Amino acid sequence: MFGLFNKKKIEVFSPIKGKVIDITEVEDEVFSAKMMGDGFAVEPDENFISAPCDGEIAILAKTKHAVAIRAEGVEILIHIGLDTVELEGKGFTAYVKEADLVKRGDKLISFDAEYIKKEGKRITTVLAITNMDEKVKRLAKNLQTQEAVLKIEVK
Repeated sequence: MFGLFNKKKIEVFSPIKGKVIDITEVEDEVFSAKMMGDGFAVEPDENFISAPCDGEIAILAKTKHAVAIRAEGVEILIHIGLDTVELEGKGFTAYVKEADLVKRGDKLISFDAEYIKKEGKRITTVLAITNMDEKVKRLAKNLQTQEAVLKIEVK
């Protein structure tokens, strides 16, 4: 029926416990200006990130500071900390590899928050939709919830 009844929707939960903020509040212009895409960030209360939705690991950074999940064609980047690529993987442990299938809540990466801070980096964790224009028809945010933070309607 011309695709009227098979609209794909994705619910994206926070990948880590902590205070959720809008991506525009991140103290890094690459994220706050949405150069990487729209989304949100978390000031973490714990030291590991979990899959925010079901999907496939599309990218695991060599330095383990970032991971991307592909769900219904939508690419969801989780970037732990700001400028943490400069740590060259020190302080990060990955529990997944590219092409792994994950379920919401699966542990992806743990990090040593104290080490990262000692190195002068912030641990603000960003979640950004990197292919918004190609794959996202509609995006709804709810930063004040324990439920899904993002609800995405896929093109």
